[in-house]
Amino acid sequence: MQTQISLKELIIKTHEIEKGTSHIKIMKFEGKITNNNGFELNKKFSEFFIDNKYNIILDLSELQYINSTGIAIIFSMFFKCKENQGKLVVGGLHNFVKRVFSMMTLPEGFRLYNTLDEALQNF
Repeated sequence: MQTQISLKELIIKTHEIEKGTSHIKIMKFEGKITNNNGFELNKKFSEFFIDNKYNIILDLSELQYINSTGIAIIFSMFFKCKENQGKLVVGGLHNFVKRVFSMMTLPEGFRLYNTLDEALQNF
């Protein structure tokens, strides 16, 4: 089943795949996380986990821009997954987002992969 959340300048498409005995939710972010949609995205945060599934790959290959609110939301998602015995990794990075992540100290265990396939192989 595929779902979609649409915000100003941002679309998040979600679908599930099976890998072995695990169900992995793929969340593809397309567009930008800016001051124009960060507050609304934060309000939608709980919807990401309404299905109680905490194994997630974020595909950020089409996320062209991210601000500090977006980074905070992604880190919050990471910790929420970890608290619920799940795992969140990033698979697929737009060049801008890759540069942003390279300038910061990432939480322990937070993994970035250049492609979705690479993230799936290492999940």
